[in-house]
Amino acid sequence: MKLFIEYILDEIDLIGTANGYRVSLSATKNDDNYMRGTLQYFDQYFDIHYVIIFSFPEENPNLNYHFWILDKQGNQRLVKENDQKESLMGKIKENALQEIHINLTQGEGIRLLLDTIRNVVKE
Repeated sequence: MKLFIEYILDEIDLIGTANGYRVSLSATKNDDNYMRGTLQYFDQYFDIHYVIIFSFPEENPNLNYHFWILDKQGNQRLVKENDQKESLMGKIKENALQEIHINLTQGEGIRLLLDTIRNVVKE
């Protein structure tokens, strides 16, 4: 059986494939079955076009997740700036096209997340 968040990740995968991208996922799961990770949309030449980073609040997650959508340029800036000693999370927020917060109990927020990803990838 899958975790609910895994169904959402499957939908994000389908959005990428429907737009001609290959999709990779790198994720970890903690003891409470909360996941954090990165999805990458890339082409047949392995050029990364979009990166979707997701995580949960460390303190009292209560089924909340945060998603950040980065385009190719935002991802390249993030990788370049990651050598600096500043906060990685701050750099992610700074370079993201969109930041979306969802709660797994609220379908409206999940639909907004998926619609936002669809719209960003179509542009």
